[in-house]
Amino acid sequence: MKKLCVSLLLLLALTACSEPAEETAPVPSTSPETAETAGAPESTEEPTLPLYWIDAQNSTAYYQREPLYGEGGYGYGNGGVAAHSFDFAQATEQIVGEPLELETANLNVFADEESLYWIWSGMITDTPMLLRSDLDGSNREALYEFPQGTSVAVWNGGLAGDGESLYFSYCQISDDPSRPDAYALVRLDPEARTLETLTEWTPFSGELMGVWEGKLLITRSTLAEDCPVEPVYDHYRVQNSGELNPWMTTSLCAFNPLTGTEEVLYSCSGWMLDRALVEDALWCEDGEHRLVRRPLGQTEDVVVTQLPQDLQLMGIYTEDVMFYGQEEGKEWLYVYNRADDTLTRSPQRRWIGGEDRAIWVVCEAGPGQYLVWDDASTGMQQLADRDGTLYLIDGYARYAIASRESLLDQSVPMTPVTRPGTP
Repeated sequence: MKKLCVSLLLLLALTACSEPAEETAPVPSTSPETAETAGAPESTEEPTLPLYWIDAQNSTAYYQREPLYGEGGYGYGNGGVAAHSFDFAQATEQIVGEPLELETANLNVFADEESLYWIWSGMITDTPMLLRSDLDGSNREALYEFPQGTSVAVWNGGLAGDGESLYFSYCQISDDPSRPDAYALVRLDPEARTLETLTEWTPFSGELMGVWEGKLLITRSTLAEDCPVEPVYDHYRVQNSGELNPWMTTSLCAFNPLTGTEEVLYSCSGWMLDRALVEDALWCEDGEHRLVRRPLGQTEDVVVTQLPQDLQLMGIYTEDVMFYGQEEGKEWLYVYNRADDTLTRSPQRRWIGGEDRAIWVVCEAGPGQYLVWDDASTGMQQLADRDGTLYLIDGYARYAIASRESLLDQSVPMTPVTRPGTP
């Protein structure tokens, strides 16, 4: 399943040397040596880990945080925050797990094929949390006791795993407005309860963006040595980032957590990557209105298709690429079929935010299938958990599962996402 992501960056290669082994008597071979085995060179391939990416959806469902409301109605504070799941095959949505009582509603919920991860960070006076549960929200437990004044910085929307450990961006929150927060890439071993720093981002923060060939994809921003302007820090941030921008370079790097080596895969000017990272490639719409992709590890772009106009790239999926664009004074969804190289404007529109807008694609629900906003009306609505307990949510959006055919033909019905257990 393909999802739209962002890009990554650069590090120093580390090497290690070991003590020479003691000389021992030769051991007789148990099999005759042949010319083939005697002359075979030793493998120089770098060892890697079986890394995988963890974000807001797995192969069966999509997850998001859901602020809950009690008798006080609107205004967060008395209902807690829960995880809200959308089952693709059943076309249902429900609350999973017990709500958490948090200071703020900025809970992140991520899932792999076996577990759900609940991540929350606050301010310098708060203690972050990283919890793991079964996918239905049961058996939830804390994976590590973080110190106060730190943050599990998963702002880019994900973390990585290798079957044993978790990898994510970690932040030491600054207590001085003239000094920025300190960011590092860390490895958490939940069994041993250890947190290990793999590399630091300094002086500018970076991001963990994904995984590729057993390596972590990270970004790094560097300032040219001949830059005539010095960074000015105020309120924990670089305040003169605009002045520095012409001398900034952002790189996408492949970092091997097993060996500590790092390779720059791509670089561009500015503070951010100018391409989207999806399915082991960097994608963008170039200056000639062409959709292009550059496979990681290569230096040349591959033209995917010529676009008829300036369009905004919104999502790259298994069978389709989604764009939004302006036509006839309105914004429209455009669907590019990767198999037959056709771009078609979707006629589907919905009432969203008090306006007539193009239908919104949330994520892929399977090849050629998509979770979409089917309606967006205001007002409190009920949502149940698997045990039938009802919760009050801000019912801004109702959802549906749409095929490519239903996105392009209004006569082809979508499958409404239902809410079992609600009146």
